[in-house]
Amino acid sequence: MKFSMYWHNGRSLGHTAETAKIAKYFTTQYSDLSLSGLSGAFKGLDLLPSSMDMVKLPAFTNYDSPKGWGTSGRQGLPSEALFACRAEMAEVFIRHYTPDYFFVNHLPFGAENELIPALNTMRSGVKVLTLRGVLFDREKTNRLYFTGEPARWIEQNYDYICVHIDPAIFSLEDYYDIPSQLLDRIHYTGYLIDDYTVTPGQAREQLGLHPDEKIIVASMGGGQGAYRIWENMVKSLLKNKEHFDQAYIVTGPYLEKDDAIRLKKWAAELPWLHVLEYVPNMMAWMAASNLFIGAAGSNMLGEILATKCNAIVIPRQVREVEQKIHSALLKERGFVRVCDLEGVYDGKLDQQIYDGLQEPIAFRQSIQMNGTSAYSDILNLNKILV
Repeated sequence: MKFSMYWHNGRSLGHTAETAKIAKYFTTQYSDLSLSGLSGAFKGLDLLPSSMDMVKLPAFTNYDSPKGWGTSGRQGLPSEALFACRAEMAEVFIRHYTPDYFFVNHLPFGAENELIPALNTMRSGVKVLTLRGVLFDREKTNRLYFTGEPARWIEQNYDYICVHIDPAIFSLEDYYDIPSQLLDRIHYTGYLIDDYTVTPGQAREQLGLHPDEKIIVASMGGGQGAYRIWENMVKSLLKNKEHFDQAYIVTGPYLEKDDAIRLKKWAAELPWLHVLEYVPNMMAWMAASNLFIGAAGSNMLGEILATKCNAIVIPRQVREVEQKIHSALLKERGFVRVCDLEGVYDGKLDQQIYDGLQEPIAFRQSIQMNGTSAYSDILNLNKILV
């Protein structure tokens, strides 16, 4: 059996991490399959299982800016030539590989419609569209997914739509205008992350952290364009220094080089502040913390829920509302505190950190996790891969 998994690129680690969780589940559960990744992602590839062959598309960078995305090829190709090249490479690979299962993350057409030739090439095989749950605002989501040509394309090209969220938190049908012909293809897996059973004490022992110190850990995911957040967060930490012992900032591998240097120079003057570029075991750091401050991406929110850590989340998207919607729903249920970007810049994080340290969040509700295992039942894999 041949599985192929596409994700477009991403400004952060979220799409890579999401795909990696599914891929790891497949490789640990089923030995008789081959697995390939098809992506332009260029950071966080160590998250993927070692047995997964990576078919690397030429990468692009873009920025979540009020002025636009500013997409550019990392190799110097102009946008039109870049995506023409990526589309041709994807089509050639899929045509020769002929996957039995093809998983497409987030974008049913691929970035800039680059998957259309590859999907048109596939005459057999099961095609699965995977979605994070909350997509965009209602109007944009309906326009890009569930009305007109996009809805027809999904109906004609995808056998399953797997949604990585607890439907009690967010249901596509309740928020978007799902056409009737797609309703029976939607399957909710729950959050992809398995419940995290490592205790805070065990996590600290793993990481070599002091068992009794009060520790804050912060991460903005991949970290692209996050320097202003870090700058204001450090100021808020300084105002709360008497209430904790150590703070660990995980900048993410996409933080711009010059900004990473500036942040490390600043931290060198503060003996309690430690700057790490990247950690492969973020959930251990979450579990070990007395307070975790994180970006409100769907992958990180899932990890917060899995570790049941005491968390403040920051919806840091500029042009989209997905993180605001998702974090607000979790805040309503008492799972997280939320501080929006303007609040971070205006100093409102000062009080949030104080409150988070003085009154940690205690989870009182259950939530649907372990979403990767749902794929076996949804796709009937246990009957096929025996």
